[in-house]
Amino acid sequence: MIDETTPARPDAPAGASGPGRRWRPTLIVAGVLVLTAFGGFVAAGALPQTTSRPLTLGGILTTRPLPGWAVARRQPVSLPTIGGVVSGEFAQVTRGAGALDLLAFPDVGGSAEDLATLYRDGVLRNQLERLAVSREVEPIVLGSGLEGVRFHYIGSTPGTGAPVEGTVTAVVSPSGNGAIFDGWAFQGQFELLAEELATMVDEAEVA
Repeated sequence: MIDETTPARPDAPAGASGPGRRWRPTLIVAGVLVLTAFGGFVAAGALPQTTSRPLTLGGILTTRPLPGWAVARRQPVSLPTIGGVVSGEFAQVTRGAGALDLLAFPDVGGSAEDLATLYRDGVLRNQLERLAVSREVEPIVLGSGLEGVRFHYIGSTPGTGAPVEGTVTAVVSPSGNGAIFDGWAFQGQFELLAEELATMVDEAEVA
């Protein structure tokens, strides 16, 4: 059975190669990730360990989990696109009923809005029922000065219908590396964690 203490989010098989060089808003994504449904949880045999050390993905994305947040999982991810396959790394840090999903992709190019669109259409629309997304993306600037975009969403998990809400931030560095931050929680818990999620995103660095 599954342990209902730690929320689970995207994971995907490793082994993909030949990352694409550009994102396009109209990319058709086939099987973007082999995803675990929002309603799933990390197995009891893989309980997270709390860390205050910096968490770095692929030598690209670095953030520091706040006290009380734990690294629940990390693994390679592959996103098939029309132009090929984009490969990177995924990690999830959790606290209670909330999580921050982190994805880092080297040398993707394109714009932050393209990357946000890909995540919205290829991941969230496959993960959530009754998905509602903010009409426009919001320009943001991380603490490092890197510009990006952000949008908000609500939806429900397939099967259980449990409501979920979250905020997605996407950035592409001047060197062309991309990063996605998806801070989410089950409805009623998001506001309690929103400030800490925002802090971990704002303090992140993308090479």
